[in-house]
Amino acid sequence: MGSLAGKSPANTYKSLLKVADETNGVSDTLSQIEDGEGTASCLSVTRAQLQVKGLEDSTGTLQVKKSGGASILKVDTSNNAVLVGSSLVNATTQLLTFSAYRLVPYSSSHHTFVPVHGMSEFVQHVQEIQGGSGTDPNTTIDKTTTTDELVNMLFNVPFNMTIDAVKVFASTDQDTDCTLNYHLMSYDMVADGTTNDGNLSNGTVLADGQATSVDRNVIKSTDLTIQSSSVTSGKVIACFVKNETNTDDINLQVQVKYHIA
Repeated sequence: MGSLAGKSPANTYKSLLKVADETNGVSDTLSQIEDGEGTASCLSVTRAQLQVKGLEDSTGTLQVKKSGGASILKVDTSNNAVLVGSSLVNATTQLLTFSAYRLVPYSSSHHTFVPVHGMSEFVQHVQEIQGGSGTDPNTTIDKTTTTDELVNMLFNVPFNMTIDAVKVFASTDQDTDCTLNYHLMSYDMVADGTTNDGNLSNGTVLADGQATSVDRNVIKSTDLTIQSSSVTSGKVIACFVKNETNTDDINLQVQVKYHIA
């Protein structure tokens, strides 16, 4: 690094830093830090505040690095993200889990709801709830007098979120090889105080995938394909499994990695 020793200000002023407010200096009002010839930097200061604002958005507007040079904190103003840790994951990353133990498919031609994590024992006490028999689950679902059975099948989305990845672990309880289809869906849910409360509409496939040769001798791991990553606040998320082969019991765990948008 260079030194200013023995050099006159006339020859070094460009390398000196100052605040833009040359009258008041550092005060209670933000003043941008400039070099000696007035070229602005991305920093502004007051007596109690430090602000970083680039002249344009960047994936690394602010970074904290280890002595070896690896970043452990990065502010990405291009993507409105703060990344942390040695893996630089989004700081708002969360995990949502759906799971079931010995879930009996409604039929081999229907999609069956998977309970939100923590309610895996719930499926042993109610009828399995089907969500349609098409290629994808139904986009509109009205369970009328059995709407109450949907309560533990839905995740309320409390803020705008982005789906980053979905992974499924699954087995069945028999030796017959089965083909399982998975869907993660978002819906609008009526909540206006009427008799329609709980009805689902505007279904959107967030992620889907398939596992083959699933039986009780294996745990099949499947990474689902993200089809629509953005989910807005106020929607609900549901997970479905469809056994294309038979109605053998299914054990599965679905892990949804997401971050607050």
